[in-house]
Amino acid sequence: MNILLVYATNSGTTMTTAQTVADKLTAKGHQVTMKEARDTTPEDFSSPQAILLGSPSWDFEGKEGMPHEDWIPLMEKIKTLTLENKPFAVFGLGDSSYKHFCGSVDHMEELVKTMKGKLVVPSLRIDKFYSDQTGNMDKINAWADGVITALG
Repeated sequence: MNILLVYATNSGTTMTTAQTVADKLTAKGHQVTMKEARDTTPEDFSSPQAILLGSPSWDFEGKEGMPHEDWIPLMEKIKTLTLENKPFAVFGLGDSSYKHFCGSVDHMEELVKTMKGKLVVPSLRIDKFYSDQTGNMDKINAWADGVITALG
């Protein structure tokens, strides 16, 4: 299956998560194209058979729990796309000590809904990746396995 994985990263942990997921999908025979949100265009969303979205949560223009600032312009450009029943999966990284833990996930799930896509697995919310890499890597790998199963 041809899969687009779009992400934004601040400290590199969302990129690490994206790469881990991409590696697992590739090992199962899927073709994965990883793109940073800032380098992604609406046209990139037309050909893949499934799409994965990832972002850390971010304070953007005084709003806590937003997707990374690189996602905001892309979200505006793609929110009018209709990708009816296209499989999607969403992951986010955050810190549960903040008011809106992994709020970026909520925004990306709403985006998928607006585009009429279909979330194929529950979204992944990773807490404090930087302080619990081992436990969080187990969660990431388990989630990626769930995505593989859901995509068939």
